Amino acid sequence: MSDSQTEEKPSPPPGRRLEFPILQVFPTIGGAFSASPVNATVIAVCVAIFLVLNLSGEPLQSTVLRMLAPSPFAIWTGSLWGLVTSAFVHLAWWHILFNMLCARDFGRLVEPDMGAARYGGFVLAAAVVASGWELLVSASTGIGYSGVVYALVGFMLARRGSRAAYQAILNRRTILWLLGWLVFCIVLTVANVAAIGNAAHIAGLAFGYLVGLVAAGGRRRPWALAGLACLVVGVGLACSYMPWSPAWTLRSGLRQFDEWRRLAEAGDPKAQGMYGSLLASMPNEREEGLQWLRRAAEAGDASGMNGLAWWLATAPEDSLRNGVEAVRWAEKAYKLRPVPEAADTLAAAYAEADRWDDAIARQESAVRDLPAERTESVALFRERLQRYRQHQKWREPR
Repeated sequence: MSDSQTEEKPSPPPGRRLEFPILQVFPTIGGAFSASPVNATVIAVCVAIFLVLNLSGEPLQSTVLRMLAPSPFAIWTGSLWGLVTSAFVHLAWWHILFNMLCARDFGRLVEPDMGAARYGGFVLAAAVVASGWELLVSASTGIGYSGVVYALVGFMLARRGSRAAYQAILNRRTILWLLGWLVFCIVLTVANVAAIGNAAHIAGLAFGYLVGLVAAGGRRRPWALAGLACLVVGVGLACSYMPWSPAWTLRSGLRQFDEWRRLAEAGDPKAQGMYGSLLASMPNEREEGLQWLRRAAEAGDASGMNGLAWWLATAPEDSLRNGVEAVRWAEKAYKLRPVPEAADTLAAAYAEADRWDDAIARQESAVRDLPAERTESVALFRERLQRYRQHQKWREPR
């Protein structure tokens, strides 16, 4: 072998070494972005929003949340972008960690298979379907990317037979784990341990699977298209017609609701109490409603004190009740406005604090002072009195 063949090749000039410095310093990130740019961008956006929400204070945090995860009332009055943007919102570190790890592992396989443009459309459509069906079932879009994650799982399940990469990542153990987690989340929600967007998970899984069947072609394609049409109809209903939802029946008062929200955010205690009471009546918004009621109560609004005390005493969620605090606010509200409604709240608070003699005495006064023509309220007040005499606490329905 000649000397010329054994000589080392000259190194590239220094300028060429620094042509792509970011990719050299962060080869993994750069490689992920070049292989699946849409997926990498989605992860970056989710992380950026998470950092903004967790590192910023009021009022920026509330503004960002209101813009990206609008309430059902806002969606019903035109904020339809919330069906997409709410998927990119995370508040808890464990939530974003789980979703982003799954997005990384699943998305970097699916995106090259679909192509960047189609994958981007798939992600957006999956977000709309998942959020729309969560809205349809629970009157809330929920937050988080898990609906899209399950859509990726569904797509890979449908194409698993013809894709070795899908078979490798969706082995029997992983499939059982993902489906087990789906069932576990449903159990947590039913047991009232945590409010989880189960409808978003199931709708996302169904959407991804049906899209996979359509992409695969064959005799099942017409049925898959029909299934996708049903999912689309569900989203349409969620945005336009939900008579079974208590929140939907209040839509005629949306203008007043928005006015209360605007005044509440501007610092009006009375509006904070009204806005908080309405939110507290909706299970998925109850915790936020109590926060607004607390603001009104601390500002000296009697209605806010009474509303806060009522939910602290009667909320169906154990985590929201506090008998001692309920008594404190109910006594203040009754002192400011000694009306039958305030006495009714004070009695419920005494019952929650196991002060049964006080609860019975106060409820008896509420029944006595309530005008007889208010027949429905009289019957309800008497029912509570019977409960307290039997040492049973009052609970609002879930």
